[in-house]
Amino acid sequence: MEPTEILAAAREGLTAMGERYARLVEDLEDTSIPIPDSEWTVREAAVHVAGGPRRYAALATGEVDLSAVPADKEVLAARMRSILADNPETDPQRLADQVREGYGVLMEVIATIPADQPIAYYAGLNIASIILGEPILHGYDIATAVGVPWPIDPEYAAVAIGGYQRVGYSAIFRPAASAGLEATYRVEVAGTDPFHARVADGTYTEPEAPGSIDCVISADPVTALLVITGRLKQWPAIALGRLKFTGDRPELGPRFADLFVFP
Repeated sequence: MEPTEILAAAREGLTAMGERYARLVEDLEDTSIPIPDSEWTVREAAVHVAGGPRRYAALATGEVDLSAVPADKEVLAARMRSILADNPETDPQRLADQVREGYGVLMEVIATIPADQPIAYYAGLNIASIILGEPILHGYDIATAVGVPWPIDPEYAAVAIGGYQRVGYSAIFRPAASAGLEATYRVEVAGTDPFHARVADGTYTEPEAPGSIDCVISADPVTALLVITGRLKQWPAIALGRLKFTGDRPELGPRFADLFVFP
């Protein structure tokens, strides 16, 4: 997708998903419900997404600079625990109002930026794309916890995945998990630009035109988003044919997701 298309799709998705997330939150009866396979409760997920748009807006305007903050899971988790503690709200309606207010602020900021100007912050990640993943994923978390449907729009998932791809996975690469692995992958997620990943000697690079490819990874954007962020184990996705490995060494495919830890 061209930058103008990416930003337009992100704007559309942020408007739709911000409101959809707010409706999900305001319909909650109990915000203390724990989220499966997470340290957070529903309340904490709601607070996280409620404050996120304002934080990203501050990054987009230059009011806040996080260039010195490492993309380290423990560092970011500690920072988020502090942010969550600063907002003790538990009432679903008031939390939903915070979500709407936050997305209103963010959309005002995004509206001032030309459509062909990507909005980026530290590590080069595209803000408009990456924050779209927040209501999608945390909405999925809350919906799973309370037992309600949360269908994910493939186009919105593709925009979020594209944001992750543009920064590259080097920031979340785990060298220890690559022991003994030397391979070149091609990753193809529908709705995004394919890219190549090379793992060798405990390092990760993204060559533009590798001489050969060992394994091709193919997935739909919803599956890719849920697997890379740890919401969906890759083996059920493989069994259902939603995650596929081809090429000369398809057996290397399952190792790819284990090479990264999503913050």
